[in-house]
Amino acid sequence: MERTRAMVFVFDSVICELFAGVDTAAITDDIRACLPPPRPSTLLAGAAFHIATNPLWMVDYAHEVSAAHGDEAEAILRAAETAAAMTAVPVPGIRQALLACQAGGRSVAVVGSRYSATIESYLDRHELRQMVGPVIGYRHRRPSNRPLGNVLVRRARKALAVNPAECTLVGASVHAMMIAADIGTQAIGVAGLRDSRKHMAGINGSVVVSSLPRLADALATVPVNGGTTSPM
Repeated sequence: MERTRAMVFVFDSVICELFAGVDTAAITDDIRACLPPPRPSTLLAGAAFHIATNPLWMVDYAHEVSAAHGDEAEAILRAAETAAAMTAVPVPGIRQALLACQAGGRSVAVVGSRYSATIESYLDRHELRQMVGPVIGYRHRRPSNRPLGNVLVRRARKALAVNPAECTLVGASVHAMMIAADIGTQAIGVAGLRDSRKHMAGINGSVVVSSLPRLADALATVPVNGGTTSPM
């Protein structure tokens, strides 16, 4: 905490579960309905096409069919994200954590494997945007230019203009902890949201907190490099 001048929060799982309670298979079906089925000669792709329930896979497939089909698939996915952003509930404690960052002089970025516009609108809707700086998501989901998770976090860290050692990624999965290790930032896992404490703890020195309110307490208590924090 003393070294942490900037925090990068993962949107999905730490700020909200965007598609919690949403039938994502239905989104996949909507995309599938606008696409021609694979040729019989492509057995593997054909089987995946008919049984896929992940809309992101179907968007990738749509782009392989044609640019026009890819754009249509992305429009369906964008509309589904926009609708989900109207009902998704913030994870308990995220407001306290962001306020603690603000009070302690720690800058904040948010990253997510969602469209940037979705993340922005969600933060605005829940009056969190003013506590967040850079928002790094996708503009398009085309396979040829879709960045991996570690690229998104690198972009966020550079936008915050801090060294990797002064930045901490807050996630709720082993994958997030591994991304932090890969790019040289610190990592804090939030237990009980996705992966368990025992799976996240200790990956390249990552630590795990039991909840976002506990993280907020730590942020409010521990000053940056011996500075002072404002009372909560």
